Amino acid sequence: MDSNVLQMVVPIAAYCASSITMTLVNKLVLSSFQFHMVFFMLAVQAFGSVALMVLAHRVGLNVKYRGMNKRDAKTWFPVACSQALMLYTGGKALEYMNVPLFTVFKNLTIIAVAYGEKWVFQAAVTPLMLASFALMVLSSLVGAWNDISFNGWGYFWMSFNCFASATFVIHMRKVIKQVNFQDFDTVYFNNLLTLPLYAVLSLIQENWAGFFEYYGDKANADELGSFVRGSLVSGVAAFAISYCSPWCLRTTSSTTYSMIGALNKLPIALFAMMWFPDPITAGGVLAVLLGFAAGLVYTNAKNVQKREKPSGSQVLPPPISMDHLDKDGHLTAGDK
Repeated sequence: MDSNVLQMVVPIAAYCASSITMTLVNKLVLSSFQFHMVFFMLAVQAFGSVALMVLAHRVGLNVKYRGMNKRDAKTWFPVACSQALMLYTGGKALEYMNVPLFTVFKNLTIIAVAYGEKWVFQAAVTPLMLASFALMVLSSLVGAWNDISFNGWGYFWMSFNCFASATFVIHMRKVIKQVNFQDFDTVYFNNLLTLPLYAVLSLIQENWAGFFEYYGDKANADELGSFVRGSLVSGVAAFAISYCSPWCLRTTSSTTYSMIGALNKLPIALFAMMWFPDPITAGGVLAVLLGFAAGLVYTNAKNVQKREKPSGSQVLPPPISMDHLDKDGHLTAGDK
């Protein structure tokens, strides 16, 4: 294989693998164990991202970030808090909903972001984008209609997450110009600022007494081991996304990166269908395919809009497609 092709294929494959791993591990940790410790899982991910970023920087990998300082921290802290709300509500939604349905409804965030950008930044909403929105709404209606394991709390948290995600993206884009963050700066500040917040909220809200009582029983030792391993993998996956997303963006292009984000929805849904024992229906599969098509149409609409923009004018980057929170659920530098 040509070396130039290989230099593109490897980061693309790494980004896709880390994206899929992150979503599936989050679902595993939040739905397969007796205790659903959302804040604890987020704290582990934040700690893992920061610790591995520092380690990677010190061993000479291409991981550069701005050091923590009071001025930038004060400016960025509200953005970090809005990200924490987005991640928490996404985790709660995954706790109650299966992954394919989650990816379908996550598309609705794109609609909220697009109209939020129109209101805040005077960004245009083109006819092709409206067509993609129609497909997104249709896929969500088909998914909900065929959801034989309907859970009211899942839909509540999913709606809350779409609102929180759109608020976060728009707020971040307003503030990021003030602090001029590059590459891993966003990831570093988000994780370092929210780590103590997650830890405190976990200690206050989550049932640690019940956790220790349940896993103190030797009969549950195997489950505890699986929980610890899942949490550790979650932390490593969070760092992998932080590293692979900007790596992929640097070695390809923003157009290719956006298309990969749209294409990645389908394998995530397929892996989830095979891995988790959630019921699979023809309507559910159709909803995933419609959502997949909507993502492709929307990505093409943004690329067309960018090409048609007059020279010298500024185009906002495509919104985050937050399935696990990089372009799928954990904020990455590539989503700036």
